[in-house]
Amino acid sequence: MTKKTYPSLSPNDRILWVLTNNGGNMDRSRLRQDMEMTYADLDAILTKLELEGKIRRSGEIIKL
Repeated sequence: MTKKTYPSLSPNDRILWVLTNNGGNMDRSRLRQDMEMTYADLDAILTKLELEGKIRRSGEIIKL
């Protein structure tokens, strides 16, 4: 499996970039795979983005 390449962005911005390029919402497990992160690392970033009001979580779906 090849490592995905993303623009030079912070992990927070990469998550927003991936969501934007996938219609604004995505399943948490697919986002984790695309970001090549552990759930613990991903959830920490998702919590921060949610507190900032940049995303919403609805069960396993992450939405812009």
